[in-house]
Amino acid sequence: MTVQLTAVETASDALFACSYLWAHGRPYTRSDLDKAIHQHKDPTTRYGKLVAKLTQLHSMTYEELCEAGYLGSDAGEVNTLRRAVLVEEIGEDELKAWLTDAQRVQRVFPAEDIQPRRTRLPLSRGSEGFDARQDFVIKHFLPAQSLCSIYGPSGSYKSFLAVSWACHIATGMVWAGKKVAPGAVLYVVGEGGVGVPRRVKAWEMMHGQQADNLYLVNRPVFPVRSSEVNEVLLAARQVEAECGLPVRMVVIDTLARCFGGNDENDARDMGAFIEGCDVIKQKTGATVLVVHHSGKDEAKGARGSSSFRAALDAEFNVKREGEGGALILSCTKMKDAEEPERRAYDLQTTELYRDEDDEPVCSLIVRDVPREPKEVEPELANVSRLTENHQALWQAVRSRTAQGDPCTIAIVKDDLRATLGTDKVRKLFSRWLEKLEGEGLLRIEGDRIFPMTVD
Repeated sequence: MTVQLTAVETASDALFACSYLWAHGRPYTRSDLDKAIHQHKDPTTRYGKLVAKLTQLHSMTYEELCEAGYLGSDAGEVNTLRRAVLVEEIGEDELKAWLTDAQRVQRVFPAEDIQPRRTRLPLSRGSEGFDARQDFVIKHFLPAQSLCSIYGPSGSYKSFLAVSWACHIATGMVWAGKKVAPGAVLYVVGEGGVGVPRRVKAWEMMHGQQADNLYLVNRPVFPVRSSEVNEVLLAARQVEAECGLPVRMVVIDTLARCFGGNDENDARDMGAFIEGCDVIKQKTGATVLVVHHSGKDEAKGARGSSSFRAALDAEFNVKREGEGGALILSCTKMKDAEEPERRAYDLQTTELYRDEDDEPVCSLIVRDVPREPKEVEPELANVSRLTENHQALWQAVRSRTAQGDPCTIAIVKDDLRATLGTDKVRKLFSRWLEKLEGEGLLRIEGDRIFPMTVD
């Protein structure tokens, strides 16, 4: 009786190398593939079929590999799809044995041929980059490629300020004496109506220039939805193609109208909004400026989840100066630069046209000429012999406590040294503190300072 022996096929090192590299998202060479083809000529065997599959994959274009999911930014998903191809030919158990065969890996890939995997995280040493230039869309006010916000109560002229900034960027004109980075602007008119176009027209009439590089999106846009983010990106590309300039700023006016019906106080909903804004910022290279409302207690800052403020690179509070036609602009956060000084800006009425009844149709425009604010905080209105130093102390305490930041004598002293000077604070700080404490505006407990509400 004759016993027929069947040869057991062994995977060659060349086939192992191609499979191992494919499974780890790395390219394999034509040389190794040719060796594997030569060593596994029978297309009916498992390894012959695997070689045929690897040959087919090697012939795919970059675009075809991406479309099939074999290349992409999600390495985990890519490797899962790649390994599924190998499992179809040799089975899950054998693939696992190949990928965990440390001795064979070391033999097929000698140490000198394998570069250690390097992180994709951006690393730098010590103080490297300390002198990197900070780019701005409006110097000292709006950092480039950042997430910023202006907030205030209804009727505080915050949208007028947003229009002013947008027009100056779109025309390349300095704002309040500060340079701008000229470019196109996308302005999302979330609250609709003719208010924004009229404000733009008033600006054009005042300055004698056309803001042709300012494009209005005449409906709300919801960054919480990826489809809406993609529409903004498409609009940005269209605008850049039409005017030949990069989009420098995307204005979202207002957060409430562009929040998609979600809860502003919910950290997860706010996180989705922030993520959408970040995608717009990263893929357009533009600064995203969000126009927002303050809460019921204006002293506590913008309304909604605190995660929004935490994500901002710059934040400004806008309020009316008393009952007059002016706004006061205060920087409440500037992440990587010095905060610009608190200043007032007047608004000017401009007649746009006369309607069918010969009545004037007008709009306001911000005059970008900064001046010292004239308004006194309501809590300080009845304080006698009040100086700007007392007001600065009060503002420092209110600003810190409103945001939940530590507010101690030492910290407030440091805040005031930056604006009033070290010598003045060292000599007079105690008097200012005693004055406001005596007026019932501040309460001192040990080293901590608390503002008192005055009816």
